[in-house]
Amino acid sequence: MTEPLGVVPYTPRRVRPLGLLEIDDWRVKVHGLSATPGGDLEEAAREGARKAAVEALPRPGVGGGRYGVGFVIAHRSTNAYSYVVGWWSYGCLLSTAAYSARFSEPADIARAPSRQAGCVWELAVIDHERRAWTRTMLGTKADGDVDGYLGAVLSGKV
Repeated sequence: MTEPLGVVPYTPRRVRPLGLLEIDDWRVKVHGLSATPGGDLEEAAREGARKAAVEALPRPGVGGGRYGVGFVIAHRSTNAYSYVVGWWSYGCLLSTAAYSARFSEPADIARAPSRQAGCVWELAVIDHERRAWTRTMLGTKADGDVDGYLGAVLSGKV
């Protein structure tokens, strides 16, 4: 018999848009996600999100099947910060990279195992991004609507 892994009860968490990052030829939406009641993130967490994006995003952003757009989730969970960086390529492919940091040093990021996709709250934000991509980039317009995608933000509880 195996031991229980310490179940985390599901409680909705606040998510809100934190603007766009511009890194080289990338434009990246930033989502703030928090397990705390107020939902606020330290400024250092925004720096952690930027550092994760700088490290994860391939260069160049535009070309090689890439559109130069993506997203970062900066998540203040119950025991650490996590950052998920996602970018789109070849019409319908999403690539991701995950990072984590201690509460005491939110900008001191470390790469998570490559097999980690994200927690259930981060997956809700990723689902929002999938829906936004499908709606704005895979419709009838030949080149898609990149500005429409970047303007599709998520705010509320997930």
